[in-house]
Amino acid sequence: MNTRRRIVLATAAVASSALAAPAIVRAQAKRPLLKVGLGPQQPTQADTKRVWEPVYKLVGDQIGADIELTVANDWAGISVALASQQIDVAQMGPWGYVLAKQKGDAQAIAMLLIQGRNYYKAIVVARPDVEVKRFPEDAKGLSMQMLDVGSTSGWLVPTHFMRSRGIDPKTHFGKYAEGASAAAAQMATVGGQVDLATGWDTHRNTMLRNGQLKPDANRIVWESEPLPNEPVVVRRGFDPQLASRLQAALASIPESRAQEMLPWPYTGFVPTTHEPYAKLEKMGREVGVLKG
Repeated sequence: MNTRRRIVLATAAVASSALAAPAIVRAQAKRPLLKVGLGPQQPTQADTKRVWEPVYKLVGDQIGADIELTVANDWAGISVALASQQIDVAQMGPWGYVLAKQKGDAQAIAMLLIQGRNYYKAIVVARPDVEVKRFPEDAKGLSMQMLDVGSTSGWLVPTHFMRSRGIDPKTHFGKYAEGASAAAAQMATVGGQVDLATGWDTHRNTMLRNGQLKPDANRIVWESEPLPNEPVVVRRGFDPQLASRLQAALASIPESRAQEMLPWPYTGFVPTTHEPYAKLEKMGREVGVLKG
């Protein structure tokens, strides 16, 4: 082989290699990265990430996407992150979703099931030695610990309930505070730091099941009407086709597999729209948080 032919072949090989490398990069780049945010559902952020990461990795593999999972500090934080498009997808509280919808046009695509049910209830718990036959009337002057203002059951629903009866929580109670985590609020009634605390039945039942709370350590003195379960939500501008695939992948997890992977008492996902959450939107307007 003469020198000129060797140079031509070598040049062609280099060119072919240079063309092949970007093609490989392009092929790899076709698998999108989804930034998924979670509300602080479990006792710690690490616990929340540990129990939900396998679920979202499974779903990501089904739709051909890589998953980057983060856990917000509070329920309001996850709403802000979604509305500002810091994340693409969120599994969040119902009220947080309503806030994200108003601020950033977020869209609910799926709803969690709790032992096959699509609802849960807000609750108020009291120290076991506190007598409250009618809430909130009999609770005047007692101390109250609410969750953060992004919480459905820990702030919006009990606040709306009390105001609908002409009671301002901030003046009705002898001491009023906001911002606690659900676990901290429960334990504050157990330790006697407060008389009353807000929360939700699913969380309290989980603490009872895990031995973190004894059945007689506090007691429920009020519960709400049924509320729609936590939604899975996508940000404004999210690819509609990818959203449909994500919705289908979540709903297609068999119940037997969901019970193995999801933390108790969750049993799977079902498709949803905004309609179940419209009543929370109405509550938000009536307490003066949402406008228009």
